[in-house]
Amino acid sequence: MRHEPLASTSTATIPATPLWRGLDYGPGIVVLAPRDGEPEVPRAWQPLEQRYQLAWCAVPDEVELLHRVEDVLETLADRNTRTHVVAHAALVDVAVRLVAEFPGTVRGIVLVGSGPEPGPTGVPVRRVAAGAADLSDAAVVREVRRALEAGDDVEPAHLRLNLPFARSGAASVLTGPYAPSTAARG
Repeated sequence: MRHEPLASTSTATIPATPLWRGLDYGPGIVVLAPRDGEPEVPRAWQPLEQRYQLAWCAVPDEVELLHRVEDVLETLADRNTRTHVVAHAALVDVAVRLVAEFPGTVRGIVLVGSGPEPGPTGVPVRRVAAGAADLSDAAVVREVRRALEAGDDVEPAHLRLNLPFARSGAASVLTGPYAPSTAARG
């Protein structure tokens, strides 16, 4: 599948691979940072490394080079890892595209900074730090953390069970034909 380039620029400053930090297993965060941003995961993100698998992705200007970011999501999908995408507001289109490509893996998007609202994504979208979009700022990272913690409480629509016994609880299953007989206990 060939994609149209967003812009033609040099990719010399893009890390060869995304920068992985944090847990080996557990919930994931994929951070989409502008290519001209931090070459290393900013120190402000260290508290999140204690709770998440964190992949810091410097997003290239050329869509053809997004395979590095897609590889991260494929790895997390292979691990059955629930993942949130944290994206600089300028990268909202990339975040939405990743949700569309990995609907069973991405559980939510956190947009950092002001910008256009995405269209329907099928996952919760939160915006933080409307006035500032510096992904290395500790105050911004605290807002991201709060948004992630709030997002962990939301079950994606495609994972919700729509079965009668799931809605009414286990007690209703025990009152049906498979309920233990009280006559046998005497």
